[in-house]
Amino acid sequence: MATKSIFPVNPLERVQSLADDEFRRRTICGILESYNGNYDALSEAVQNSVDALEDAALQEGDKGPYNLIVTVNLKENWFSVMDTGIGMEPNEVAEALAPNVSLKHRRDMLKRRAKAPYRGYKGVGLTFLAYGTDDLLIHSKKGDVLTKGRMQYARAWADGRRPQPAQIVEDVDASPLAAQPRGTYIRVQFSEFTRPRHLSRLGSTKDFWQTVLRSRTAIGQVLLDSSPSAKMSVTLRLISAEDDVTAAVEPLFLFPHTIIRKPPFRFLDLVEYHKEHAEHATPPPAKLRQDGIYLVWDTERLKLQLTGDQQKEFEEELRTYKPSVYAFVPYQGSVWGEMNELVAAIKKREHLKAGLMIAVNRQRLADVFDLKATRFESFSRNVLVLVHFDNAKPDQGRKTLQEDVLRLSERAADRAVQYLAAQRGLLRPVGEAPTPEQREIEKSHEDWLFNVRKHAEQSPLHAPPLTYCSTPLTEQDVVGLFHQLSAVGTFPGILIYATSQIKTYDCLISFACQAEHPNLSYVDSAQNPFGISPYIKGAVETFTTKRLTLEFKNNLDALVDDMEGDGNKNFRSIDVAVCWSLVDTEFKGYALEEIGEHSLDERKFPGVTHLLRKDGEGHSIQVIMLKTIVDAIRAGRVTVLTERS
Repeated sequence: MATKSIFPVNPLERVQSLADDEFRRRTICGILESYNGNYDALSEAVQNSVDALEDAALQEGDKGPYNLIVTVNLKENWFSVMDTGIGMEPNEVAEALAPNVSLKHRRDMLKRRAKAPYRGYKGVGLTFLAYGTDDLLIHSKKGDVLTKGRMQYARAWADGRRPQPAQIVEDVDASPLAAQPRGTYIRVQFSEFTRPRHLSRLGSTKDFWQTVLRSRTAIGQVLLDSSPSAKMSVTLRLISAEDDVTAAVEPLFLFPHTIIRKPPFRFLDLVEYHKEHAEHATPPPAKLRQDGIYLVWDTERLKLQLTGDQQKEFEEELRTYKPSVYAFVPYQGSVWGEMNELVAAIKKREHLKAGLMIAVNRQRLADVFDLKATRFESFSRNVLVLVHFDNAKPDQGRKTLQEDVLRLSERAADRAVQYLAAQRGLLRPVGEAPTPEQREIEKSHEDWLFNVRKHAEQSPLHAPPLTYCSTPLTEQDVVGLFHQLSAVGTFPGILIYATSQIKTYDCLISFACQAEHPNLSYVDSAQNPFGISPYIKGAVETFTTKRLTLEFKNNLDALVDDMEGDGNKNFRSIDVAVCWSLVDTEFKGYALEEIGEHSLDERKFPGVTHLLRKDGEGHSIQVIMLKTIVDAIRAGRVTVLTERS
């Protein structure tokens, strides 16, 4: 076996259109900004490996082996993906890291790929991996030639922290590909400058990472009406300070109806059921009703559900992209939390949840969209619909699709929701008394009453005219207490447009009140300490603001976890955070500062008690700590009004 080096080389110099160094930097930054999820790097690396394995299988038939090994090293904060796929030649390794260079447009392979199109083809995935970190290993073996490259400080160059462009240099360390017949090995190092910063913050168990691979990457193949192109063997290796474990991973998407519990769930396949039962038959006795119902429709079955106008409107998309549909609904929302806890051992992480999920070429897109149901809107909030397309065109970060295909997915999802709603008589009644095995999961009404009464005794709250008699126990208590404080003038001029439990963000507000409102202006630390300064108020008759995105949390720690966990909360999108208090006093990468006279001009809105800053961000979140507000009301430092001005 020969080890060949063409390094050092700057991959950007291989693209003639990127002639200017500053233009190169802007191009790279544009690619990096299109990826904003904690699992995007893992998803891109796995996607390339699965495509490479399928290439090898299409070229060689059943020779194999078709192995994929994902290593997550929590101790050293990196992951690697190794495959025994088609491999790359030395020049291909150098070119693969450049933007808009794809090795997947070869005519011989595209012809073989007619029935199993590539998941990735835009030529930006490896660029994102290379320039999204300051340390990337890329090894590849094709024939007898093993190429070993390492690229460092690419993120520092892209961020402007390092003037010298990054180069691929020869990696002198041993390669895990040495014992393999062919393939590619990618290792991505994480740091304070990457997303995520720390893999261990996402999850630390084997079950968690198996679930991530099956629900968020191409390992979780979406095979609704097709079979796999390669018989992959997938292995997860998880390294932590305490352990080093390996586990097999089934290379199929983690559909909710496949989740196993003891005693088992009762999940009903509607398509099979209706082969012998009328679609609107009298539902069975309650004891035989289901924990959930689901369906799978191919393109022809979907057409039957669309109206004539919809069939005509989407005739070309139905023919070109061959959509298929999977839909699932449990009898009540708590089942989603139970399933997530069963598969990942963490209940609060929403690997599986209600909404519209789109998949292209057997891999889901990154985002989950809201379902837009024409009827049964409340019912739809509990439904997952997955719509799969062949050869549709995702955007650069695999977040969404072209508009006409996205509209078709919304119409298909709505038809699935309406169909499931018509069969909801097959579901268990919501709130049905749990079995003995379920009592640990579905707490009884008596337990809830006891816990609430006990909390009220241990943590009383007495601040008339507020009606809450105990400190907040849940996020919903924070919402209720905030609304009561708003109603008695604590936040002068606040206008609340809407609150939501199912949208990404919780509430939309603004402020509009007369400048002379008694609670608007700061006086001193003993009188109206949460008012705004003359600088912020300005020389106006009416103080007004734009509409602001507000987030509720029981404690501030939970908001930081949301922003650093699954990535569904964006720091820059949140204007105001309302919480009761906090557990920790420090958050790594964040700084919490109580507003005093020295920083009064940083309070943009009345009632704000703290500022939450994030390293490297100019934006800060205005924090309303309700405990601080209530303590001031009790001490007589805040005037509670009987009428809003």
